[in-house]
Amino acid sequence: MSVENYLSLLPLLLLAIFFFGVAISMFYWSAKKGQLKNFDQQARVIFTDEEPEGEISDQFPESKAPSHKAN
Repeated sequence: MSVENYLSLLPLLLLAIFFFGVAISMFYWSAKKGQLKNFDQQARVIFTDEEPEGEISDQFPESKAPSHKAN
């Protein structure tokens, strides 16, 4: 096969290399910031005493049916 057949794949190859570089840099950043140290503890950080884990605390307000008065 000649080189001309592969020149059309060059933009796709460059894009793939770029995305691979971005993925590696994001992985490096997350490891450097400590995001990969303790998954269990990080998953529970979002819960507070006001919203404990495993208890449903969200409620919809009581809906009032609109009153239609005939004139």
